[in-house]
Amino acid sequence: MATSGDCPGSESQRGEEPVDHCEQPLPEGVHPQEFVAIADYSAADETQLSFLRGEKILILRQTTADWWWGERAGCCGYIPANHLGKDLEEGDPEDTWQDEEYFSSYGTLKLHLEMLTDQPRTTKYHHVILQNRASLKDKVILDVGCGTGIISLFCAHYAQPRAVYAVEASEMAQHTGQLVMQNGFADIITVFQQKVEDVVLPEKVDVLVSEWMGTCLLVGEKVFPIWR
Repeated sequence: MATSGDCPGSESQRGEEPVDHCEQPLPEGVHPQEFVAIADYSAADETQLSFLRGEKILILRQTTADWWWGERAGCCGYIPANHLGKDLEEGDPEDTWQDEEYFSSYGTLKLHLEMLTDQPRTTKYHHVILQNRASLKDKVILDVGCGTGIISLFCAHYAQPRAVYAVEASEMAQHTGQLVMQNGFADIITVFQQKVEDVVLPEKVDVLVSEWMGTCLLVGEKVFPIWR
C-alpha cells in the first residue's frame, strides 16, 4: 500500500535520511510542472515512487507517454502518467457516474434471470466447463464479473477446483453468496463484492474465467458465447 513516507532506495536505510534521487539537472528549457495524484499508487520497484491520492507531485521529465519522472517529498522516481491530473477531480466525476450506472444495471435479479434462461448461452458455458474439467481440477480459479455465480458453481460442481474466487461489483454479489451457501460450496467458492481492479486475493490464481459480454455480442449475423 502506498504511504506518504515511501521513498525509492530508502528501504535498506531505515532510520537514516532518504537518499536524494533528484540531483540530475533538468535539460535546458525544460521546466518542472506540478500535478496532483488522482489515485493511490504503490511502487513496484525502487525506481518508482509511491504516493497517495491528493498529493502534489512535481514532474521533471515526461519520459514516455506512460511513465514520467517526478519528485515527491524530496524523492524522485518514475510515476504512471494516468495517475496524475491537474486537479483532484480530473479523474473522478465521469468515471464514478459510469461505474454507478453500469453496476446498478447488473444488480437487478430480472436481468440475470433473462441471461440464465437463455438456454443456448447457459448450456454452452456448462458444456465448456465439462469439457475442461480435467484442466480445472485442483486449480485456483478467478471468476471475473461472476453475476449470479453460475460459472463458479459449474466449476465447483464438476471440476473439483482447490478454490474459486468469484468477483462481482454489483449488489448481485449478495445473492451470489446466498446461492453458494445453499448449493453447499461455501468451502470452495468465496464471493467478493468489489471491482476486479480493487480486489485483493489471498493467493495467486491459475485460471481466469469470465463472461464479460453481458446479454449479447453480435458479430456479423452470428452470436458467439464467450468463455475464457
